[in-house]
Amino acid sequence: HRMQWYQSELIDQIIEGSKTATVRPIAWSEGLDAFNTALHCGATYTVYDRAETPRCRVRITGIELARWDAIPELLWRRDPAVNGEVGLEAFRADHWDYFDQPDDAYEFLALYFDHIDA
Repeated sequence: HRMQWYQSELIDQIIEGSKTATVRPIAWSEGLDAFNTALHCGATYTVYDRAETPRCRVRITGIELARWDAIPELLWRRDPAVNGEVGLEAFRADHWDYFDQPDDAYEFLALYFDHIDA
């Protein structure tokens, strides 16, 4: 299984242990491409950077449906912004464009994981 991040700062956060959650659009749950495969709780994923270089491995420990108007505290505490800031407003600002300016009813997947190795 594979996951890809384009911002190396986010992969660095995983490796250092500050990032243990992320989000994905629901449409990506069955996989997006060769570097973003289907999501499965309990599965181990190799994390790739923009250059398709493997950087680390994670194991998904939980997947939940979330709404933009009710972002779980566990999610925003475990998914820092690219600048490292942790907080609900930092989470919203960091994901506003990623989710294409979502409305309050927008639903997405929250993924929780453990870092395995780099």
